[in-house]
Amino acid sequence: MQNNLETLDHALKNFIPSRPDGKPIHRATLWRWIRKGLEGLDGERIKLEVTYAGSRPYVTRNAVEEFFQAVTEAKLERHRRAERLASEVTQDKLEAVGLR
Repeated sequence: MQNNLETLDHALKNFIPSRPDGKPIHRATLWRWIRKGLEGLDGERIKLEVTYAGSRPYVTRNAVEEFFQAVTEAKLERHRRAERLASEVTQDKLEAVGLR
């Protein structure tokens, strides 16, 4: 895995995937991932790690991959929690009407 520092523009052009419609991710989106992050679990924010050399921001392929992995894991866990909750509500409703 390559760990070289890359400019944000280089990262956007070369190893950050495009949107589902094929358009590239906007630079402002990358900045939002760095500054605000995306929703993790239980109110935690997942941020893209950035390294500054002077005033210039850089990212690594590894940091981008770790960011996407953490976001994916949080999203999957939210889905699992929602499914469990829906299942519990369904069981409660069945019991309430005497079908369980």
